[in-house]
Amino acid sequence: MGICAHVDLMRFEDGIAIVSLESSCVMHFTRVETEASSIEIGEKKESVLKTPILLTPGSLILMFGEARYLWKHEINRNAGFQMWGGQEIHQQKRTSVTLRRLCPSE
Repeated sequence: MGICAHVDLMRFEDGIAIVSLESSCVMHFTRVETEASSIEIGEKKESVLKTPILLTPGSLILMFGEARYLWKHEINRNAGFQMWGGQEIHQQKRTSVTLRRLCPSE
């Protein structure tokens, strides 16, 4: 149903477009851990920069530069409800179209 947190592979050029279709859902963006973006809790570091984005049918996300390389994105993989602005959103079947270009071979 969802996608696990990831940054798209480096074999793709800068600039990725995602069109979300069929059902609303919340995509979570988390800054990739760096010394400036994390705090230490014991031996573990945790990211402090997280941003949820509501995707409705027809939504378009463009990721380039920092958004493409320094932020992971994910959608809850558990079926059921997600929260957005204090309201429940029933997560149903979602289809997406992702456009990206492979880097030229060297």
